[in-house]
Amino acid sequence: MLRYMLVLAACMIGTNAWALDKDVCAAGMVCASKPQTIVDALQAAGFRATLSKSDTTGNPKIESAANGYKFGIYFYGCEKNVQCDAIQFLLSFQDDGTHTPELANKWNKDKRFIQMSVDDDRMLDLSYDLTTMGGLPARNFADVIEWWAAMMGEAGRFFKENPAPKSSN
Repeated sequence: MLRYMLVLAACMIGTNAWALDKDVCAAGMVCASKPQTIVDALQAAGFRATLSKSDTTGNPKIESAANGYKFGIYFYGCEKNVQCDAIQFLLSFQDDGTHTPELANKWNKDKRFIQMSVDDDRMLDLSYDLTTMGGLPARNFADVIEWWAAMMGEAGRFFKENPAPKSSN
């Protein structure tokens, strides 16, 4: 019986610690639960960053730009529009008649993190999702930003070699 109670107590403590992990954003960390840390990290990397709210969900949203493209950072896993645990970098292009799953697949075939897709309304999306549970060190997030910007530049080259969509952002 004592063994059962100890196991139960350990499970309860572990469950509480996990639940609280969402609320923790230590100094120097970048966390979706604290959108301003993402704004600050973007600005420290030389990007403009404007924090607002998504029109569709009410969750935080950051608007920025790099390599001639405007993009958004959308927040996910939120509880009542706060305490989010993940973000998505998103660059969308309006349909210009060239967006096909084949074009997206051609991109995705050689790209590891940044994905391209075509939605039902023929919008072409370039996206990069990541979780920030427990926070990301500022240096790690700076690498994320650098990678995202580099891939947008790569997308520009890709579109020169393939049908080029127009940005909708």
